[in-house]
Amino acid sequence: MLPYMSGNEFLVYLIAGPLFLLIVSGIISMFHKSERLSFVFTSALLAVMSVAAFYLATLGTSFSFLGILQANSFSGLLFGALAFGLLLVEILSYGRTVYLQEFNMLLSFVAFGVFMVTFAYSLIAILVGLESVILSTAFMILASGKKYLEPAVKLFLLGAIATAIFTFALALLLPWDPSAALTPAVITGSRFVLGLSLVLFAGALSIEAAGFPFNFWVPDVYEGSPGNVTALLAGINKKVGLIAMMQILAVVFIGYTATLGASLPADLLFIIATFTMFFGNLAALVQSNVKRLFAYSSISQAGYILVGLAAAEHIATLQGNTGIQAAIFYIIAHMFMIIGAFAIIFWLESKNINTLNDYSGLSGRNMFVAVSLSILMLSMAGVPPLVGFAGKFLLFSSAVSGGEALLAFIGIINSFISIYYYARVMNQMFLRKEGKAMQIDKNIAIVVCICLAFVIIVGIYPQILLGPATSAASALASYNPFTLG
Repeated sequence: MLPYMSGNEFLVYLIAGPLFLLIVSGIISMFHKSERLSFVFTSALLAVMSVAAFYLATLGTSFSFLGILQANSFSGLLFGALAFGLLLVEILSYGRTVYLQEFNMLLSFVAFGVFMVTFAYSLIAILVGLESVILSTAFMILASGKKYLEPAVKLFLLGAIATAIFTFALALLLPWDPSAALTPAVITGSRFVLGLSLVLFAGALSIEAAGFPFNFWVPDVYEGSPGNVTALLAGINKKVGLIAMMQILAVVFIGYTATLGASLPADLLFIIATFTMFFGNLAALVQSNVKRLFAYSSISQAGYILVGLAAAEHIATLQGNTGIQAAIFYIIAHMFMIIGAFAIIFWLESKNINTLNDYSGLSGRNMFVAVSLSILMLSMAGVPPLVGFAGKFLLFSSAVSGGEALLAFIGIINSFISIYYYARVMNQMFLRKEGKAMQIDKNIAIVVCICLAFVIIVGIYPQILLGPATSAASALASYNPFTLG
C-alpha cells in the first residue's frame, strides 16, 4: 500500500485499477487472435473487482473521490454483484461467440458504466454510466451480424431518447443545485418545475429499467439479440436502470415528499409498478416463443422491484426503510435467476429449440436442464424456499409497512398469474420423456450451477444477502439529510 493512501482509498484503486486494465486489455484484444487469453484476462479482472467491491461493502465506511463518486456499502455491494454478473455472462459467452475479442472490449465499457452508476455521487456520473452501458450493449448486438441490425438500432435509438429526456430533467434541477450532486433537491422555487423534472426522470429511467409504458421494446430486442447479450440486458442493464432510479427517486426527490408533504413520487411509482407487473405477466400468458415469454417475465420482475421503491417514497425517509433493503435484495437475487435462465435458453437456442412445442419432452433429452430451468422459474414465481420467495416477501411486507398495502396485494395477485405461464413451460418439459439425449456445454453448466446454488442457499438462508442489503440501504440513507437526526 502506498504511504500516502489510506486503506479505503487503496480498495477503490483495487477496483478502478482492474477496470482500467479491463478497458485497455479489451481494446488490445481486438488486435490478437487468442480468445483464451482474452477470456482468462477478462474473467480474472472481473473477479478481482467483484471481490474487492464485496470487501468494501463489509467495511461500513463512506468517502467520496473525484468529486462525483462515492464509495460505501451501497456502491460496494451492488458493483460487486453486477461485476460478478458480468463474469457469468463472460463465462457463458466463451466458445459460443464468434467475436469474443470485440465482445470483451465492449463488455469492459459496460463494466465502466456499471461502476459510474453504482459509485455515483452526481447525476452527471449516472448519466455517463447509463449511456456507456446502453451504447456498448447496442454495439454488441450489432457486432453479432447483419441479422441483428434491427434490435441493435432499436436499443440505440431508445438509449438516445432516454439520454435526451434525462438531460432535460437534469436541466430543470440545475437552478436548485448547479453541482448536480446526488442530494435532495432544495425546494425554493416552482413546485411544478420540480414535479416535471421528477416525471421526466421517471420516464427516462423507465426506458432503461423496463418500466411501463416505456418497455414495449423489451420483447423485440430480447428475442432478436444473441442469447448471451439477452442475458446481459436482463441481468445487468435493467438492474443498472433500477439502481439509478433508486438513487434519484429515493435521494433527490425524497425531499420533495418530506418538505411539501406531496405524494407525487410515491403515486407515480405506484402507477408504474402496477402497470409494469400486469403488462409483463398478462402478455407472457399468450407467448409461444420461450425467449419472448421470459422477456415479458423480466418486465414483470422489474415491477416487483418498483414496489419496494414505491414503499420507500411513501415513508419519505430512508433510515430503516425496508423498501430500499428489499429492492436491493431482489435486484441481486433476480440477476442470478434471470442470467441462469437465459444461459439455458441461449444453449437451447443453439439447438434450434425456441418455442414451447420445441421444449416438449426436454426432461428426456437432458434432465439437468429441465430441472434447473424449473427451479429458476419457481424462484421467479416466488415459491419457497427459494430466493425469489424471500425477495418477494421482503418487497410486499415493506409495502404493507410503508402504507402501500394495495400495491402489495397487486404484487401477490401478479405472482399467482406468473405461476400459470411458468407451469406451461414446465408442463411441456416434463410432458413426455422422448427424444435424442443432449449434452450441455461445460461453460453453460457452470453458470447454471452457480445461479442455482445462489437461488437455493440464499433462499434457505436469506440473511446472507439481507444483512449486506440492509447496510447498503443505510449507506444510501447517508446521502439524505432528511434521514438524519
